[in-house]
Order: sequence, then structure tokens, then C-alpha cells
Amino acid sequence: MPTARLTRLSTEEGARQILRRMIDAGRCTVEDLDKAPPGHINPQAYRNLMRDIAPAPKVEVVSPRDLPSPSTEQPLPFR
Repeated sequence: MPTARLTRLSTEEGARQILRRMIDAGRCTVEDLDKAPPGHINPQAYRNLMRDIAPAPKVEVVSPRDLPSPSTEQPLPFR
């Protein structure tokens, strides 16, 4: 039987994907995730990522501050 490797997750979204697969496979339920696991270092800071889903922050594609302001532009001399 192959052994499972533990890898560090870099985002909460990645953790949610793994938890969703575990729930879909019947290994646990959302209710099982409501309480901190035994031996958790800080039970007060524990939260269920499947219930606490915050929207992803919106990122502006082009920010006005990235563009030069009209007052600083100097026209090219055309003759």
C-alpha cells in the first residue's frame, strides 16, 4: 500500500479543494470539520474552511495610477 505524503498548501482555495474531495469521497462531512482536531495548537483560531468562504479579492486590471497623468505628459514637437 503506498504511503501518503503531506505537502504544505499555499492557499486556502487549495485546502478547500482537498476538503471538497474528501467530503465527496465520503471520508468526512462538513459537520466533522466544525470542531478543531485533537491536539490542535490553537483551537480558538480554528475555522471550518468549508463554511467560512470569503470572496476572492478583486484586482483592477489597469490602475489609473499606472498611467501617466495628462499634466506630466509633454507633447512631441511636430514641425
